[in-house]
Amino acid sequence: MTSADAHHQTPHVTFGIIADVQYADCDDGTDYSFTRQRFYRNSLNLLQNAINDWKRSADPVAFVLQLGDLIDGKNRIDGEAGSKKALLTALQPLESLHIPLCHVLGNHDLYNLDRSFYLSSPLNSSLLLNNVSSDQFYYTFLPHPKLRVVAIDTYEVSLLGYKDTPDDENFKTAQTWFHDNNKNQDVNDVTGLNGLDRRWAAYNGGISEKQLNWLSDILMKAQAKEENVIIITHVALQCLYKEYAVCLTWNYQEIMDVIHQYECVIGVFAGHEHAGWDHVDDHGVQHITFQGVIETRPGSNAYATARLWDSSLTITGVGRVPSFTIPLRYCTSGAATARLARNARQIKNMQIAEACSVDLITDPK
Repeated sequence: MTSADAHHQTPHVTFGIIADVQYADCDDGTDYSFTRQRFYRNSLNLLQNAINDWKRSADPVAFVLQLGDLIDGKNRIDGEAGSKKALLTALQPLESLHIPLCHVLGNHDLYNLDRSFYLSSPLNSSLLLNNVSSDQFYYTFLPHPKLRVVAIDTYEVSLLGYKDTPDDENFKTAQTWFHDNNKNQDVNDVTGLNGLDRRWAAYNGGISEKQLNWLSDILMKAQAKEENVIIITHVALQCLYKEYAVCLTWNYQEIMDVIHQYECVIGVFAGHEHAGWDHVDDHGVQHITFQGVIETRPGSNAYATARLWDSSLTITGVGRVPSFTIPLRYCTSGAATARLARNARQIKNMQIAEACSVDLITDPK
């Protein structure tokens, strides 16, 4: 909370954030590289810790952002019935909050069940928000006049989730993109790929031109209305470590080119990379990949609570998740908006004066 926000002691909106629960009723194991431990049953305990905290919050939690991979791929060992049972088990604690749950699909969700199943499941949050049938998993909503949440589906163009619809155009596009960029027989093998090309693995995915156009339209309207925007996704849209780009959206650059056209975007929140990382890009957009519950040891935690104030969005991390303060582009009150605009003009004038200082001194005119 900034000094300007100190005058407004009650947040305008409070919401929870959690990523990569990956629940499965099985013994602990490791990731695919056998280097990081995963705690499958205990992930449910850590999810419950987050829910208990949100229930006790002095300022009521209005909704929760669940950033994908609610269940782990290991559940498919028991077939479709095992996957559905695990999904119900993981959803029950979340649904006990009795508030909107805003989900995005992750690769492990799609290892278990096809997209066609999820269309009519609670993980299709567009049904809850739009109150109409939907054949898409991207959506947007406005929890406050100055805050918009935009959920994108980074597995719309994917090798995952289309077993029962192999003629889907997005699946065909995924096959073309993928085989143009990764020639390995194992679709999760990135051997021979370097740097950002290592994103071409089947556990990542991309978005269609249709979704890209939808995103651009949403952001254009949000900017016209001076709404601050946070984008939620399972797969990150930036990569801090260019030589380790194994968790990056296939067509991330196209998406970021759209995002950078609009000043309204203040943050991109992702899951997928369980170690987590954060980065502010050269357009001032705060990218946060939240630490995964599945690789959080018993006794610790991995979740966050976000609060919207007059001039900032604060994220209070618990356990492995750090805390952040993200400045708003557009303040939530008239006085704060005027103050921010005045400060921005002062900073801009200072920058202009500094950039032109040599010319101002040497120009005889």
